[in-house]
Amino acid sequence: MNPDPPRVLASEDQLEAAAGLVIGALAGPDARVRDDQLAAARVLAVEGRRALVVQATGWGKSAVYWIAARALRDAGAGPVLIVSPLLALMRDQVAAAGRAGLRAVTVNSSNIDDWSVIEADVLAGRVDVVLVSPERLANPAFVARVLEPMLPVLGLLVIDEAHCISSWGHDFRPDYKRIARLLLANPGLPVLATTATANNRVTADVAGQLGDGVVVQRGPLGRSSLHLSVVPGLTPVESVAWVDDALRVLPGSGVVYGLTVADVESLHGLLAARGHDVAVYHGQLDAEARERVESRLKANTVKAVVATSALGMGFDKPDLAFCLHLGSPGSPVDYYQQV
Repeated sequence: MNPDPPRVLASEDQLEAAAGLVIGALAGPDARVRDDQLAAARVLAVEGRRALVVQATGWGKSAVYWIAARALRDAGAGPVLIVSPLLALMRDQVAAAGRAGLRAVTVNSSNIDDWSVIEADVLAGRVDVVLVSPERLANPAFVARVLEPMLPVLGLLVIDEAHCISSWGHDFRPDYKRIARLLLANPGLPVLATTATANNRVTADVAGQLGDGVVVQRGPLGRSSLHLSVVPGLTPVESVAWVDDALRVLPGSGVVYGLTVADVESLHGLLAARGHDVAVYHGQLDAEARERVESRLKANTVKAVVATSALGMGFDKPDLAFCLHLGSPGSPVDYYQQV
């Protein structure tokens, strides 16, 4: 058996250059990379190790893997594989990668006819980043046609929403367990796992699955920009009336959460009948319908999106003005994730 070839890693200069390029592209020409972001990217791109980053939503976890990806690709390393749970997040990530000068593609059930082209582009070095859902890892056709040919040349693996790996996590997904096969089959592969919602037990579990010597970076999850409040003691009818009144005075565009598809469909109908410009969003809508709603919310051409938790992770809108919950989510962690 031939020994594995030496892994390509970036230099400190390449890391610094990548950081400047990526942060400028993502946050503007006056933005500067933070020390903790650069430190996490260094673990991956320069040291070739594994890291678990537990930081609040909005901290800039994606900047870590774009910096590492840019530095590794500039050094001649192979493409980056990102496992991400939501289609909305993938669309945002493809756009973010483009701003950082990286060509990103997604592999999903809607573009099966393109898989052979994507495979050829990856192996030819024409693709920098491949984004897949965890469900793709359970698809034999994807594994055979795309994943297996890509694994030997992979430069970095990113596991987004990594709490889903842990059986202790609030949102455990069985398909995420297949990531363990990638880790076992590629012991020298740099891996970044990120999440905003992992308690100590979940953090320890995920770190253990990443292997020995993993670097854990954990920051405070409080957000000074958030102001939380509760309106207690309302009946269901009074709650809807309160939302009706609130939408008339709250500035900007936001999200109104309901607990079930039936709840949000009903609330959407009631608010629309009261003259509000609202849209509905849940997992039973097709991908094109969800994308249209996301685009309207991002452009502030709708007052509110009445949504289930399908809009609870990975939606990138920095000027979201408000988030209302009609009913309590299943757990404080669910509530935190949605807010």
